[in-house]
Amino acid sequence: MNGQVVASGHLEPTDTCYYLENEGKDSNYAHRFTLDTDSVGHEEAELKIFERLMERAAEISRSYPDKRIQVGCHCDYQDLEQINYLLSKGFHHAWNYFILKRDLTQPLPTFAPIEGIEIKRWAMETHSEREQYLQAEKVSSDGETWSMARLVWYMHGPEWDTFTAFHGDQPISSCMTWGISEERSATEQIFTHPDYRKQGIAKRTIVEAMKFLRDEKKRTEATLGVVGNNQPAINLYKSLGYELIDVHLLMVKDI
Repeated sequence: MNGQVVASGHLEPTDTCYYLENEGKDSNYAHRFTLDTDSVGHEEAELKIFERLMERAAEISRSYPDKRIQVGCHCDYQDLEQINYLLSKGFHHAWNYFILKRDLTQPLPTFAPIEGIEIKRWAMETHSEREQYLQAEKVSSDGETWSMARLVWYMHGPEWDTFTAFHGDQPISSCMTWGISEERSATEQIFTHPDYRKQGIAKRTIVEAMKFLRDEKKRTEATLGVVGNNQPAINLYKSLGYELIDVHLLMVKDI
């Protein structure tokens, strides 16, 4: 409008879309795309973008006639207007996301090193290192993984970094960070190889990321999102001082 962007949106593949091109899931498995829109006081333009993105999702679905394609939208639980709109479009509630925050001005826990485990800031400068990261994520996340394109996109985002624990040359636990505001950064994309869980490795990896945000980036807050029924992960984050600050709903629709 008058040369200015007044509304925008995107349709982003989630980890589940790995199986659009790969075997390993049955016909009922939902390959989910996240839809998000935003505007500055131009709701009509935002609704048009929403409809166009839904059309694009339908185009993708027609390209995979034997696959189940799903669109998901995240909503704040208090945003009744958005929730009602999505319900009117045939969406339904799938699950809740808890948004947790860690105050980085408060002391961080300290841990003794674990013999044979090295935690380091990993730039993933080569293609082979990125493939190694994605393979580690796949093993740690029930076979679901980011695409290479999505990983590279995040790596070029604002103040991106990744802290990863290694056993020899093998990445076994990881925590990714990126900037959100002058005060806050994300601590997300957290995973640990099944063979190395319940040994305190994830705690040490996350704390290294928080130390970096506090000392190098001068952040005062770190946030993350976790599925509301993932009790082991919630217990882990609570033990590190994260506190609940918001609840988001995931609304979904099969296309």
